[in-house]
Parts: sequence; structure tokens; C-alpha cells
Amino acid sequence: MNGSHSQHRDEPQDEDLGLDLVDQVASSSRAERNSRPKRWILGVVGVVIVAVLALVVFSLLNGGPKASKAAKADDAVIQTIQLKNGGQAVLSSSASEDAIGVDLTSLPGLADGQQYVVWAVHEETGVSVVASSTGDDVDAGLTPAGDVLAIHITVEGSTIPSAPSEDTEASVDLPLDPGASEVPDAQDSGASDTSTPGADD
Repeated sequence: MNGSHSQHRDEPQDEDLGLDLVDQVASSSRAERNSRPKRWILGVVGVVIVAVLALVVFSLLNGGPKASKAAKADDAVIQTIQLKNGGQAVLSSSASEDAIGVDLTSLPGLADGQQYVVWAVHEETGVSVVASSTGDDVDAGLTPAGDVLAIHITVEGSTIPSAPSEDTEASVDLPLDPGASEVPDAQDSGASDTSTPGADD
């Protein structure tokens, strides 16, 4: 009797031990399942970080803003123009880099809600906005630029329209002429040079 009683008393304990083992196995498998997505997410984050670092290094090695890229090329053509209401634009182009650079400086302040907009006129696709500014200096550019026919600089409202306004601050056809900004000075000096011999005669 005592033996059979102790056996019956032990049976629930054996059942409890079995349930405990099942619970332990289930909880460990749940923990493994929970840890797997975390490892997967960490792997993806790692790949993204490596890709971003590679892009940063690539951009650093390939040198700064597009304006500098065009201006620093061995075959760079640079033209300086004065804007109608003040300030100046230094435009640069490079066939080897297939880039156009735009550097605006000393821009006069604008009324509220106005901005300077630099436009590229493309041969087939119409116009695109290269840069905009409410008065800060601009160092921007465009690449590829092989189909650009002209650069326009305008003053627009707070919302940039689909096309430049007709009243431009400056408009320059491409290819650039590096001597274009010096032509008036050259004509003035030429006139004075021709007058001097005439006076001597």
C-alpha cells in the first residue's frame, strides 16, 4: 500500500517534469526565432552602412561640387558675366567631364518671395533647373551636359515655374566663349590704341 501510494504520488511529479521540459524547449525555440530576425536586420544595416561609406569615399575622390568639377578640368572653358541687377556669374564647361558649372557671387538681395533661378536649356528635353537661391552664393552644376544649348539666370517667385521668365538676369549660349566677358574692355582699349596713332599723325 505504501509503495503503491508513493508511486501514485510520484506520477504527477513526472508529468510536471515532462511539461517543464516541453516549456523549456518551446521557450528556447521562441528565443532562437526572435534572435534570427535581429541578426538579419543587423546584417542589412551593416550592408547599408558599407554602401553609404563607399558612396561618400567615391564622391570625395571624384572632387566636390559639379561647378568645381567643370572649372578644374584640363579642358575647362570659363566665362564671366555680370548679372543685370548686380552680382556676377562664372560659368564653366568641360567636354571631358561632360559638365557645366555655375558659380554666382555678390547677388543683390531680393524682395520676399523671390529667388534667383539658374536654368539649363536642353536640345531635346526642354529646360531644367540647375540651382536656385534667395541671395546666397551659388556653386552648382549639371552633368551630363552635352545637350545643353544655353544657360539662363532669372528672378522668379517663391514657386519655380515650368519655364524661365522672359526677363533674364543673364543668358549665355553654349559652347562658352572665354573671351566674351572681356570683349567690351578689348574694344575700348582698341579704340584708344587706334586714336593714339591718329593723333600722332
